[in-house]
Amino acid sequence: MKHAFIMDPLERVKAYKDTSYFLMLAAERRGHEVFYLNAVDLALDHDRVMAPLQRLHVNDNADNPFVVETAKWQALDTVDVVWIRTDPPVDRSYIYTTLLLDLLPEHIRVVNRPSTIRDWNEKLAALRYPDWTPRTLVARDNGRIRAFTEKFPRVTIKPIDGHGGTGIIFVTATDSDFDAKLNEATRRGRHWVIVQEYLKAARDGDKRILLLDGQPLGAILRLHADGVELNNLDQGGTAVASSLTDRDRAICQALSNDLRVHGVVFAGIDVIGGMLIEVNITSPTGLQEMTRFDGRPYHEEIIASLE
Repeated sequence: MKHAFIMDPLERVKAYKDTSYFLMLAAERRGHEVFYLNAVDLALDHDRVMAPLQRLHVNDNADNPFVVETAKWQALDTVDVVWIRTDPPVDRSYIYTTLLLDLLPEHIRVVNRPSTIRDWNEKLAALRYPDWTPRTLVARDNGRIRAFTEKFPRVTIKPIDGHGGTGIIFVTATDSDFDAKLNEATRRGRHWVIVQEYLKAARDGDKRILLLDGQPLGAILRLHADGVELNNLDQGGTAVASSLTDRDRAICQALSNDLRVHGVVFAGIDVIGGMLIEVNITSPTGLQEMTRFDGRPYHEEIIASLE
């Protein structure tokens, strides 16, 4: 099989932890051809999606992960699987990428389905399952946000299009600078934010659960760095081994059918204290850590499922 990975520039890849690299390595080990392209180079030549594809030879060496061949301009329908692994945010350029990929023939497997990436905002998608989420308000009116905040000892406020923990703040209605923080978060009422009941369990970490075709593979627990509240790995957090509880499995079951129906092959959900926080379908991470902790080749299982 031929696998084409749409992702950020290769020189940014931190191979010792990068999930895209790990999936590429598994494809190489299983005898598949691996190609790289950047979304900015996609084009449509009348009725065929085109791109300069670079054949990669993937090494099990984090210091020298790739041997890169010269790019060749060719139709993307000459590969079997197209992986969308560009990091968020899902901005206008990202949306146009998904629209172009919609034009690929049906027999080309795109992971994950482009239309679902457009339609499922990773933070709002969790709110499709209100029985499993904390109390939440999505708004940009500061008065409504204040009224909601007053119901709880503390809330988490995050941008609707944020990623990697950027822009997340924790506030109480009695904070002396509450209005200033709110104006900055909502850009003076011009930008929607997600306001969520703060979960004390966040102090003990948040769980990333990876799913394949709607079924949970396993989990890691992300812990915050000293002096930092956010558990995100991009914010200095660390990952430790974890396991699935009955509550975790029930949440996965609630999502399972929707993920399959909407063409989400590989997903990562975030759970804090048994409550669903996010559904990540653009470029879920944590696969290398989970594989090391569990001693199980999850990356090869994912590639094998596509065979």
